[in-house]
Amino acid sequence: MQNLIYFSPDRPLGQTAPPQSSKGLRALAALTTAGMCLVTARGLLTGNWWFFIMLTWNLFLAFFPLGVVLILRDLRSAGFRNSWLLGIGLTIWLAFLPNAPYIITDLYHIKNIDFPLLWFDTMTLFLFALTGLLAGLYSTLVVHRMMLPLTGTGLTWLILLGSQLLSGFGIYLGRFGRWNSWDVLAQPLALVEAITAAAQNHLSLKLTLAYGFVLIVLYAAFWWYVDSEKNR
Repeated sequence: MQNLIYFSPDRPLGQTAPPQSSKGLRALAALTTAGMCLVTARGLLTGNWWFFIMLTWNLFLAFFPLGVVLILRDLRSAGFRNSWLLGIGLTIWLAFLPNAPYIITDLYHIKNIDFPLLWFDTMTLFLFALTGLLAGLYSTLVVHRMMLPLTGTGLTWLILLGSQLLSGFGIYLGRFGRWNSWDVLAQPLALVEAITAAAQNHLSLKLTLAYGFVLIVLYAAFWWYVDSEKNR
């Protein structure tokens, strides 16, 4: 009978999930709880729940790609190795991945905040942006570990670095074009037209390269740190 256990560099034999996985999820849960406390307190004190709605929705979208790849990883661990399943799962992950670092651009709203709430809201926005960013980096790490045995070191890194550049482009589409990830299904033709137009826009190129470069550096540093901690 075929062995159904999925072997990976970070998962010892017989262990259902790597130690780093549960530790990482607990850290993200703690950050999310802290952020929810801040936006809930703001809503209760001011009666304005706009921050609560905006940030919690954006954080949900930031966690969505992580949820997708964790489910995909567990399915593969259970023996579902179908290449179509892997391709569809990674496509969904890539389509929603820009939502994770996108929260960084919510810092733009600081300019509209009244002074009495400026420092409080700055910290709240920063905390949500950090949580979303880490969720995106974590999901990329999960994909990295799934792809490594299949495509090898060089091609895996090339794919992942390309995904960070595409995330930079996705941030541009979301912030300036006001497009959402689900428009891939809801308005595919209009989205293709918007992407074609954006490809000829100098601003889209600059933002894609700028955000893509930063995301690549952040992921490389994140991977190096996690990998070095794992080998201690």
